[in-house]
Amino acid sequence: MRSGSLRRFIIGKEAIPSLKLYKQAMLRGQYALMMTAVGVAYIFIDMVYSIYRNIPMYSVVSLIGIITLWLNRKRLYREATLFTILASNFIIYLFASSEPAVSGIFIFYLPVSLAAMALFTYKDWYLGLACVLISLGLFLLSYLSEFSILPKVEETDATDEVYFIINFTVALTVSVLVVYFLVSLNYHAEKSLRENESRLMQLTEELKQSNAELDRFVYSVSHDLRAPLSSVVGLVGLAEMAERPEEIKSYLSMMRGRIDALEKFIRDIIDYSRNARLEVVKEKVNFNDLIQEVMDSLRFADEVSSVKIKTDIPEDLELTTDKVRLRIILNNLIANALKYHDKHKDSSFVQVQASKMTHHFQINVADNGIGIRPDHLSKVFDMFYRASENSKGSGLGLYIARETIKKMGGTITVQSEFGKGTHFQINLPLTDIR
Repeated sequence: MRSGSLRRFIIGKEAIPSLKLYKQAMLRGQYALMMTAVGVAYIFIDMVYSIYRNIPMYSVVSLIGIITLWLNRKRLYREATLFTILASNFIIYLFASSEPAVSGIFIFYLPVSLAAMALFTYKDWYLGLACVLISLGLFLLSYLSEFSILPKVEETDATDEVYFIINFTVALTVSVLVVYFLVSLNYHAEKSLRENESRLMQLTEELKQSNAELDRFVYSVSHDLRAPLSSVVGLVGLAEMAERPEEIKSYLSMMRGRIDALEKFIRDIIDYSRNARLEVVKEKVNFNDLIQEVMDSLRFADEVSSVKIKTDIPEDLELTTDKVRLRIILNNLIANALKYHDKHKDSSFVQVQASKMTHHFQINVADNGIGIRPDHLSKVFDMFYRASENSKGSGLGLYIARETIKKMGGTITVQSEFGKGTHFQINLPLTDIR
């Protein structure tokens, strides 16, 4: 029986919220299974030696184990422990007081006392100690007194020495197993605590990072929403005072530019929120069709007429991925390349290349634009990072691209030489639709 199945068999399907109670419940269940197994084993041994008088008692031992297991699954933990320890002590006393001392039945008081101290929680230590004292009292009563509830067996034979060896071996095995189960449970509990502590530290660091990003997000959003609105308000005031039609037209054109920037910023915020909230939805995607959709969405961009978009993609190239997220990534990268093209070069271009590799899907977006200075290269994926106050855009595009790729299980890297161009490489996992 596998550990998971054994765990469910002992404590049931519902989780136990307390680690301490879980350890006690598992140990109690294992002890109950040992009692059941011991009862069955002694029935078999007695049948081998044709001794039938104790079979009903051994059946009771197995029954005690089954009842203990049932109480344990019902989460009657204290009742289960008291029942199994007291019943075990009573059964041992019945045997020890009626069987010859040479059989060594009283040895079983030791594993029962050990189980009593192990099964009770720390706050119930006095109950464990009381059960140990009961074991001691019953041992003295059975060993020193002639009183017996069952008829005493006066005669001894060769089987008594064999039973002494069997009883000692079984008692020792049960004692060792109780200690082993306790040590094993403590080890796994400590291991789980260490893993949880490590995970908690990781989550704490992630929370700190999230809080820092949230603070920066709130500040930047409030600033970047307010700035274009303030510009529009100012331009409206100027337009109201303007008298010449061409002057009014100029102000309206500037208003449109500010509103377009505001709309782009709001779209970035929506993309950021959508990526954080929604699960990845996989579907078959034709990469050429997707690139065409991205190019269609950018056809009204101011820089499109100045930059040639080239593709190097096999016609039938398909991948299984989140189409919406991949469109956002490509849109951000290509829009960035258009925005930061080098106006001093005769032929500006953006090249998109894609191919299916052995273990991943690779996408390259390269341009011969203005490039990125070395001191800015490591920061381009930071939230709201702008190389200068004159930088265009919200500073969210590359951050959204990286976070979206990370959500899809991929990676993105950048290489750039200032004045010559920039190259982004994306690696996405090869997956199937589940």
